[in-house]
Order: sequence, then C-alpha cells, then structure tokens
Amino acid sequence: MTDRRRSKRRCRVSASAGVAGLGVLGLCAAWAWAACGDNWLGRALRDELSLKAGAAALLSLVGLYLVVGVIWRLGRARRRPGEESGTAAIEFVLLFPIALCIVLVMIQSVLVVTGNIVVHYAAYAAARAAVVWVPEKVSYDEPRNVVADPAYSAKMLHIRGAAVDVLKAVSASGKGAGGAGEAPGSLVVKDGYDRFFSLHNRPTPRWVHTMLPGKYDYAWEYTEVTLAPPADGEKYADHEDLTVSVRHWLYLSVPYAKRFFGDRLPSGRGDYATEATATYTLTNQGVEDEIDVEVFPRYVGRGQG
Repeated sequence: MTDRRRSKRRCRVSASAGVAGLGVLGLCAAWAWAACGDNWLGRALRDELSLKAGAAALLSLVGLYLVVGVIWRLGRARRRPGEESGTAAIEFVLLFPIALCIVLVMIQSVLVVTGNIVVHYAAYAAARAAVVWVPEKVSYDEPRNVVADPAYSAKMLHIRGAAVDVLKAVSASGKGAGGAGEAPGSLVVKDGYDRFFSLHNRPTPRWVHTMLPGKYDYAWEYTEVTLAPPADGEKYADHEDLTVSVRHWLYLSVPYAKRFFGDRLPSGRGDYATEATATYTLTNQGVEDEIDVEVFPRYVGRGQG
C-alpha cells in the first residue's frame, strides 16, 4: 500500500504544470486559428521562418519552466539544514546561466516572429501602393500602367517607400547599424514628423531625432522590393494582378542568442541579421479619373467677363 501511494504521488501533475500546459495549448490554438486566414497575418504565421522561431520560443518556454522548477526545488533544499545545503547552492549557481540563456533565446525568437509578421504587412502595404501608383500618369517615361527601370522609376520609389515606412518599426535604431548609410528620404521623414507635431502644438518626441533616422536608414539599406513584370512584358492591364515581393534582413539584437538565428552582416561591427521574405498580390485599379481643372478666381453672376 505504501508503494502504491508513493507511485500515485509521483504521477500526480502539479498545479503549476497544469496551468503551464493549458497556457501552451492556448497559444498553439490561437496561432493555428490566426494562421488559417488568407490575409497577410495568416500568411506570416504559416511562413517557415515564423514556424521555426515559434517552435524555438515554445521549446524555450517549456525548458525555462523545467529549469525554474529545478532551481526552486534546489532552493528549498538549500534552506533546509543539513549536509546537502552547500551542494544545492552550487547546483543553483550552475543552473542559473542556463536559465538566462534560455530566456535570451526565447526573447530573440519572439522578436523574429514579430519581425516576420511586420515583413508580411510591409509586402501588403507595398502591394497597396502599387495598385495606386501603377495606374498613375507620373511622367512621359511612366504613363498609365507602365513602370520604368526600377533604379529610376518614380513609381517604384513610392512602392518601396511604403514597405520601408512599415519596416522601420523593426529595424535597428543605432545610427549606421549594419553599415547602413544615410537614406535619401531620412531627413524628409524626420522633417515630416517635426511638422506634424508642430501643427498640433506639441513638442517633437526625442525619438524622432535619436532613433527614427537610424531605423529609416537601416530599413532602406536592407530592404529589396520587386514588382512582377506585366503579362505582355510592356504594360499592365487595367485589372491585372500586381505581385510585390519584399525581402528584408531582420536585425538581431539579443546578445548570444542572435548567433543561432542569423548570419553576420558585412559591416565589421558584429551585427547579425536573418533574411525574411514575403509576397502579396492585389488587383490593379486601372481606373483613370478625368477631373475638370477649375481656374480660380472664378467669377459668377453679373459682370462676368
């Protein structure tokens, strides 16, 4: 009878383990439910990079629970008077760095998942910009539904700018991070924020001058945006699908853990990044609005010349 009671006690699941298990199941269920959608969020959660980083975060969470449980038990043993108190203290000191490494890996994996989600939203934003700018008459070289060489295209500049504007949220904030130089529109963006806050009679936040320029420079340097060519090779049709692809190198900032998720950037500063790609397709608007241009001042009534 005594042996049976001991075996039952050993097999009994603790309350903390039950709560942790339910939490893990809840996270997995929420992930699976969100990944079923065909929007940019569902595609991001089904992406290989998100699945790998999410699995790393989940395993880190389970490992952290186990290590913390062992540390807790050793702490209880250390508080008991006896010969094993010194041994428990040594084991506690040895396990603490392992727990710290697991925490760093978990934080970096969560940041990778978040960054990959932002990359997919950037592809969606770039596709929305494409369906607006492709039908526009920008210049003689770029009439309606024609996109010139991407290196000189004003339309591609707006499409890429839409993706960069989103990706600056997950980019490095340090000036020159990853060896990035000053982006062409960095000062324009900063001046735009200054004007926005001045129009609302509010002081400009400090991050606009300290963090924003570096984030925009990095996003511009390490983001590639491509637009699939038209079906006929020359001009997009009015309702043709426009496919935009975004490739971005997510900056990894967590010490030690960043080595497991990416490669070193060619900056010579020890910066690490991992490549994230996303593609989104929207239908070309293809609508040309003819608007009568009115000349002011306009004279109405008697005496109209």
